Amino acid sequence: MKKYKDYMDEIGADELYKALLAYGMFPESLPPFLTSEEFYNYCQITSYVFSDKPRKYIYYENMRNINIPRPLGIPSPMAYQKLCQCLRDNWEEVQNYFSNVTKNQEYKVSRIHIRKMSKKNYIFEMNYSNWKSDSTPELDLLIDNYYIVNADISKCFPSIYTHSIPWALVGKNIAKTSRRTGWYNDIDHYVQNTKHGETHGILIGPHVSNILSEIILSAIDYNLINKGWKYMRYVDDYTCYVRTEQEARQFLIDLQTELREFDLTLNHKKTQIKTLPSAAVEQWVRKINSISAVTSYGKVDYKNCRAYLDFAIEIAKSEGENSSVLKYAIKVLGGQSLTDNAKVYMQKTVFHLSLIYPYLVPLLDEYIFSFCNTSLQEIRLISDKLYDIGIHCRTFEAGCYALFFAIKYDFRLSSIKVLDIIDSKDCIFMLLAYIYFSGIKDKASIKQLKDRAISLAADEDEFNQYWLFVYEVLPLSSLKDDWKSLKKAKVSFVKRAW
Repeated sequence: MKKYKDYMDEIGADELYKALLAYGMFPESLPPFLTSEEFYNYCQITSYVFSDKPRKYIYYENMRNINIPRPLGIPSPMAYQKLCQCLRDNWEEVQNYFSNVTKNQEYKVSRIHIRKMSKKNYIFEMNYSNWKSDSTPELDLLIDNYYIVNADISKCFPSIYTHSIPWALVGKNIAKTSRRTGWYNDIDHYVQNTKHGETHGILIGPHVSNILSEIILSAIDYNLINKGWKYMRYVDDYTCYVRTEQEARQFLIDLQTELREFDLTLNHKKTQIKTLPSAAVEQWVRKINSISAVTSYGKVDYKNCRAYLDFAIEIAKSEGENSSVLKYAIKVLGGQSLTDNAKVYMQKTVFHLSLIYPYLVPLLDEYIFSFCNTSLQEIRLISDKLYDIGIHCRTFEAGCYALFFAIKYDFRLSSIKVLDIIDSKDCIFMLLAYIYFSGIKDKASIKQLKDRAISLAADEDEFNQYWLFVYEVLPLSSLKDDWKSLKKAKVSFVKRAW
């Protein structure tokens, strides 16, 4: 089976750069209307060098499965390009680092990391795995052990101290002695630039952050494995197998000790010591997989669809309103053949659920509109409701998707007001509104959004906090420096066709 270093060695420096810059800048949870491919192409053909300076980033909230928002960050493209370029230019050093810190592993400890993926341009996908190449060490780890320890890092990405990246790469003494020199400190410098010069926290969303976190967490793995611990790590979640409860507590002590070396801490609320045997998959997955909605004639009918979704709702409630259960159930049904009546029931139920659990909204286009042949009128009705929730509950992700659907399917939202959107102070919401109002030729609303873009452009920090909106809305004459060069080349971050 492949080792960790094998996955890293498969990726060439130029492949890394292209995957990160062209396909890994925008978080996957955004409405799928953005792209950085044109920006990457521009960087390939021009000799223009972007300014090396700290820049603010776009803040965007994405709803988690427990109805709590997750803060995501969209970096300034210039700061992000400089960071990706630095990693490309020093990729051989980083590859050697990963080889050295993972050479003591009998199996691949980190289960989620960058890798080449078949027929995909990007190199990171959360929860991606390939059992043929990854192997399944869990069964071997269970043998002769009687306890399992579950632990994770408290606010991992927001807590990462950027100086700890060179600490991991070459050691604290070397990194501190040569604070302003060395390829390892260059990485630290460009990471800081993506967060306006801040040394605490890396952005959640861009794929480059998953390389940065692995640099630190792989160093921690190296020390824990040298102490004899047998565990698996899923980004910042640890699952360790031990013989005794005393060993379980010692693992937590050792893990906390190693985390402190990099200014990280355990999330004690999620720390658990449980006795074995334990199920190989989460309990709710086993429960929902215990029933099938497919009839004897190979289709899911209305009765079985209703029973299956009702069962999923009950499980979600028993799991603390965990809407991951509902997402799983919707995807399962989306892979089956449903009768027409079953599709109608599924559509109406998921519409209802998505208004309660906004986490499900990104599923609507693929798993409901397309799969259930939803009429334009029905898409418009659910979009109106999503928009109203977005405005009144200030969950602007729902409003963003409402606008995305209105643009994609070419209809008008009934209660949209441009001042409400401007008041949201949400960059993605305002950009989608500008595209929407441009499509319906609402000159008054377009002017108000342009005026807002002009006011934001007057301050460099505000510009960078709203760069997608300001850059896409304003003409060449209103831009300057790096942005003017991009606009002159007609680079857009909005997809030409949806």
